[in-house]
Amino acid sequence: MAQLVEIKKVTVGPRDLDALVEMAPDAPLMTSEDIEATARVFHLMPEIADHVCMGDAGRRFRDSMGHTELAHLLEHMTVELLARTNIAGDITCGRTYPVAGNERAFDVVFPCPDDVLVTSALSSAAWIMEWAFSGGDEPQPDVDAIVDGIVNLVRSVSGPADGDEAAEQDAAEDNAQDQLSASDEAQPLEEPATDEEPAASVAPASPESTLVSPTPVPAPVAPTQDEELDEPDDVAAEAQPEPEAQNADQQDQGNWDMDNMPRPRPVR
Repeated sequence: MAQLVEIKKVTVGPRDLDALVEMAPDAPLMTSEDIEATARVFHLMPEIADHVCMGDAGRRFRDSMGHTELAHLLEHMTVELLARTNIAGDITCGRTYPVAGNERAFDVVFPCPDDVLVTSALSSAAWIMEWAFSGGDEPQPDVDAIVDGIVNLVRSVSGPADGDEAAEQDAAEDNAQDQLSASDEAQPLEEPATDEEPAASVAPASPESTLVSPTPVPAPVAPTQDEELDEPDDVAAEAQPEPEAQNADQQDQGNWDMDNMPRPRPVR
């Protein structure tokens, strides 16, 4: 069998990417023509069954997956790959239109934040469909590895996507915050005094400056008379003056004092 899906033309508009795809002449047109191949796609990407779908059969793709155009299946496979990259924004659906005059040709339209991203997802979905509808031989495609390849390709060609730019900006802000914190920790605790205003000299604090103020000592009070009497005997004896000699002689004369002697009377 020739290549199952051939991407004939890609047109990138201001908002959408329009891919003209054509099925091989001997390839089935409907999923119901090879239900086993459709089941292989489902087992690789079961999330597509819950995609919102505005087809005639219902609001979910599971309602029409068993009997729909292979181009319609290709659309949902591409949307699923875009969602798994986490860099496609809010792409949740595409649109598939038949081309008039060619029953095997379809226009598949996707919102396009990045043309490399969308075309890579579309070509990867076509390759997975080729595997499923050509017998599903081993090894089966690794969807996670395919998604990583798409992301790496976009980064190498288009630079970081919007989601990556936000993550890189957050990482840069965290790194700057860490450097600022480290710089603050490295600075001295006290800034040196500048030459413009020399710091005023301050006398060193007294060792007792942080203690409780001592109780003021009252001024000495002059001793009272009673306090003088309480002095020791030897101090009191030294303080007393010695008696005068005259007083001592007077005490020794006793009654022999001439003033006390009877005076003679004249005789007539």
